Amino acid sequence: MKVLLINPNNYKYPPVPPIGLEEVAASLEEGGHEVKILDLCFSESPMEEIDAAVWSFRPEIVGITVRNVDTVLYQTNEFFLDTIREMIAHIRRIHRLKVIIGGAGVSAGAEAILEYLQADFAIDGPGEEVIRDVIDEIGAGEDPGRIRRRQYRYDLSCRRTTGGIDYGRYYEGGGTAGFETHRGCGSSCVYCLEANSNVSFRRIEDVIEEIMRLAGAGCRRFHLCDPEFNEDLDYCLDFCAALGKERLDIDWSVYMKPANFNKRLFRLMKESGVSLVTLTVDSWKKCPLYYSDIEKIIFSARSSGLKIVVDFLAGFPYETEETLVFYLDMFRRLQPDSVGINTCIRLYRPLQITKIIMNDESLKKNLLGDTEDPAMIRPVFYNQISPERLAELIRGDDLFRIEGLEKGVNYLRVRP
Repeated sequence: MKVLLINPNNYKYPPVPPIGLEEVAASLEEGGHEVKILDLCFSESPMEEIDAAVWSFRPEIVGITVRNVDTVLYQTNEFFLDTIREMIAHIRRIHRLKVIIGGAGVSAGAEAILEYLQADFAIDGPGEEVIRDVIDEIGAGEDPGRIRRRQYRYDLSCRRTTGGIDYGRYYEGGGTAGFETHRGCGSSCVYCLEANSNVSFRRIEDVIEEIMRLAGAGCRRFHLCDPEFNEDLDYCLDFCAALGKERLDIDWSVYMKPANFNKRLFRLMKESGVSLVTLTVDSWKKCPLYYSDIEKIIFSARSSGLKIVVDFLAGFPYETEETLVFYLDMFRRLQPDSVGINTCIRLYRPLQITKIIMNDESLKKNLLGDTEDPAMIRPVFYNQISPERLAELIRGDDLFRIEGLEKGVNYLRVRP
C-alpha cells in the first residue's frame, strides 16, 4: 500500500525531528509498502501541503503522529490536539482517506484520544512493528480493530529513514539530532505515563551505526530520547565504551535518574561526547538513599567535567512546605549548574497520582485547567504551591528557575 505519514508538530522551542515517524517509515518500507513522510514542522500552510502531498503521492491510507498532547508545563501551555483534529477531519472529508494515529501522546489514553481526534485507528505504544500488521490487514480488507497495542519484545531493533526530514532546518532553529537506546522505564514514578513499563533495548551496534550516519551527514549535536539513559548500568557502560572508540566529533546530552551509575560511567560518558546531564528529581515519598544518590551523581558528573542540571518536580499531595525547603537547601549545598522547579503537576487519567487526587475531595481544590473533562485530555494540573510562594522560598537565588515561565529546554539553556 501507499502510506502517507504526517508530522503535525510545529512546536519550535526547540523543533524536534520526528524520530518515531522515521522508524515507522523504515518498517513499512521493509514490509514492501511505499511511504512518503510529510513534515509540517515549518509549514506556513499545512492544509495546502497536505492536499499537495495527497494529490501527488495518491496514498491509500494516512498515518499521523501524536508526539505530545500538550507542552506539559502550566504557565505557557500549548494544546496540540485541536490542530491535529482539524487535519484529520480535512483528510477524511476532502480526500476520503482513513487515518491511523500513533506516537507517545496516544499513551495518555488511547480510547479517549482516538475519540477526541475522530481518527479511524490508533496504535498505543511503539508502532514500528505493529503498524505493518495493521496496514497489511487493512490492505487485505480485514478489520484490524480500532486500537492496536504493541506486543512486548526485550530486544528492540528498528532502523530509521530520514527522507522528507530537512535536518538542516531543524539545526538552524536550535534543534538537535535525536537517538534512543531503549524504550520503556522500570521506575515507579506516580506522575509518569512511562512508569513501570516493559523495557526494550536496542542493539548497541545499531545505535552507533545510526549516530555515525547522522554525524557523516553533518550532525554534531545530539540529544538522547530515552526516558532516562541509565535504565541499566551494564548497557550504559558498554554503549559509552563502544561509542567512545569511534572518536566522533559530536556532543550529546542525556536525562538520567538518581540510580544505576558509578564513576566509570561518567568517565566513559565524557569520553564518548556527553556534555550535559539533566537529572530528574521529584519529592514524592523518598528514602534516605535517594538523597545520597542525588549527591553522588551531581558530584560524579561535575568531577568528570560534565555540566549537570536538575529537573525538580515538587508539591505532591500531602506534602508539606518543609519538604520543598529541604530540597532547596540540599541543592544550594550541592550546587549543580541549574535547578528548574515545577510545582504544577500535569495529570492524565491513567496515572496513579490522578487516582490519589480524585479519591480525596480535599485535594481537588488544588486542580487547575479543564477540570470538567473527565478524560483529562485537555490539560489538568495539580498545584498546591503558588508561583508567588515558590518565588519567596527561592529568595532570588540564581541557581533556581521556575519552569513554565519561559519556553525552552536544558540543552539549549546550558551550553557546554
